[in-house]
Amino acid sequence: MLKLTNEDDFNNLFISENLKRLRLAHNLSTTQVATVIKKSRQGYLNYELGAREIGIHDLVTLSGFYGVSIDEMVGNPFTMRNEKRLAFRTYEFLDGELKQVMPLSISTANDDVICVKHDKNHMDFFWRTSTHQKNRVMLFEYYNKAYVSKVFYNKENSGFFFIEDEPFNFTKAHAENIVYKGVYASFITKEFHIVNFF
Repeated sequence: MLKLTNEDDFNNLFISENLKRLRLAHNLSTTQVATVIKKSRQGYLNYELGAREIGIHDLVTLSGFYGVSIDEMVGNPFTMRNEKRLAFRTYEFLDGELKQVMPLSISTANDDVICVKHDKNHMDFFWRTSTHQKNRVMLFEYYNKAYVSKVFYNKENSGFFFIEDEPFNFTKAHAENIVYKGVYASFITKEFHIVNFF
C-alpha cells in the first residue's frame, strides 16, 4: 500500500493510477506495456503500484504510445473523470471477421461506449452492458470470437443468433459461453470528408 506522507507520494499515486487506467482502457497486460518501455513485467508493475518512481524517458514513451499528453499522465486522475477525450473500446471488421483493435479516440463526455468500425465510412456504437437485452442488437463474444446480432433464447435457454444473415444455434450448455459487451445505441455514417473526423 502506498503511503501518502509527502508531495512525491501524491505524485506517484497520480501517475500509478493513470498508468493503470490507461493500460486497462487499452485492454493490455502489464507484460505488454513493460515491453513498450523495455522493462521486465515487475519493473513496470513497480511503476503501476507506486513502489518506484517512473523516469521521464519511460513517461514520454508511454504518453506517445497511448497518444496522451504528459499532463494527462501525471495529472490528478480523480479530477479528470469528466475529461471529454476518450479512447473507446473498438472492434473492426478485418478480412470479414470482427476483431478487437486499438481503441478509437473520440471527444465525448461518456466512457461507457464501445465503437464497432465496419469500414472507413460507417461506425456503430454500443452502450456497455453485460446483460442480455431482449430483441435488441447486441455486441457479444461467443467462445472468444466477437459478433453483432440479436440473440434469441427459447424456454430451455438454448437459442440462436445470426452470422451473416444465417442462423447459428447454440445449446443451453453453450449459452454460458456468450459474454455480452454492449447493446446497440447509435451509428455514424461518413458521407463526405471532414479533416480529423474519423
